[in-house]
Amino acid sequence: MDNDQGGVRFHCGSLSLACSVVARSDSSKNSASDSSKKVAKAARAGSTPSASAGRDRRSLGFPMSMAAVIVLGTALVAFAWDARDVGALSPTFQDHWHIPVGIYNCTTESFLDDLADPGLDPVGIHTHGDGVIHVHPFSSAATGRDAQLELFLDATRTEIINDERMTFSDQPALEEGVQCDGEDAILQVARFAPGETTPSEVITEDLNDFRFSQDQEGVVIALAPLGADIPPPPQASVDAAAESSPNVLQTDSTGQGFDEDGNLLDADGNIVLDEDGNPALNINDLQLDDSDTDADPDADADPDPDADAVEGAE
Repeated sequence: MDNDQGGVRFHCGSLSLACSVVARSDSSKNSASDSSKKVAKAARAGSTPSASAGRDRRSLGFPMSMAAVIVLGTALVAFAWDARDVGALSPTFQDHWHIPVGIYNCTTESFLDDLADPGLDPVGIHTHGDGVIHVHPFSSAATGRDAQLELFLDATRTEIINDERMTFSDQPALEEGVQCDGEDAILQVARFAPGETTPSEVITEDLNDFRFSQDQEGVVIALAPLGADIPPPPQASVDAAAESSPNVLQTDSTGQGFDEDGNLLDADGNIVLDEDGNPALNINDLQLDDSDTDADPDADADPDPDADAVEGAE
C-alpha cells in the first residue's frame, strides 16, 4: 500500500499499523499548524484597530493642544488690551480738565445760552453754568473711553435723540429739517485742538459717543449743513476754561475751603480726590501733634507774678 503524507511517499505492506501511525501523526501536525496560523491572524486583526485608534489619538492630541493655547493666548491679549484702555487712557482719576463748549444754531447764526448746572452729575463730568465742561472723574464710568458727551448731557438735563434732535430743559429744541443758506442742516459735533479755530474733527453719527480727549480742547455741538464752517466755542467759554486751575486750592474767605462733611474742596467747589478716587483730606481727620497736646497749659503763665511787680516798681 502506498501512502503520500506531506510530500513524503510511504509504501505500506505488511507494516500497515506503522503506516497508519505515521499518517495520523503527520495529519495532527498539519492541523496544529493551521490552528496556530488562524489564532495569529485573529490576533493581528483584533489588535490593528486599537493600535490605529491610539495613533489617531496621538496625532489629534498635539493640534488640539495648540488650538487651546491659541484660544487662551488670544483671550489674555484681549483682556490685557482692555485693561490697558481703562488704566492708561485719559482722563483718569488724577485728571481735571476744563473744556470750552458751545451749542451753535445756524438758523440764528449764534450760540445758545450756556447750559445750567442742575447738580445731577454722578460720575465727574458736568458744568458750572460757565460754558465749560468740567471733567474730573470720580467714577470709572467717566474715565478713558467712557468719558463721553452723553455723560455731560445727562448731567445738564440735555439729550440728543437719534442724532437728529437735541432737547433742553429750559429752551427750545434743535432739530433737523431746517435749512441754512439753502441747505439742509444736521446735528454734528466739532472738536477743536487747544487754541485752534478750525475743527480738527467733525462727526455726524453716534454723537452721544463723542469722547473728550484732552484738557482745553474746544467742543461745539452745531446745527448746520454738512461741510459748513462751524465756529469755535465762544471766547467767554475759552477764557473761562483757561482761567480754571485744577492744581490750585482755594481755602480763603473767597474760596470753598471745606464742605459740611469736612472734605477739602478745590477752587471749583469740588471735593479734592486722591489717586484712588477717595477724598484727599478731611479736616475731621486732622489731629494736633503729640507734643502740643501733652504740653503744660500753664507753661506760658508767669511763674512769679509778684516778682515781676517788685521788679517793675524798682
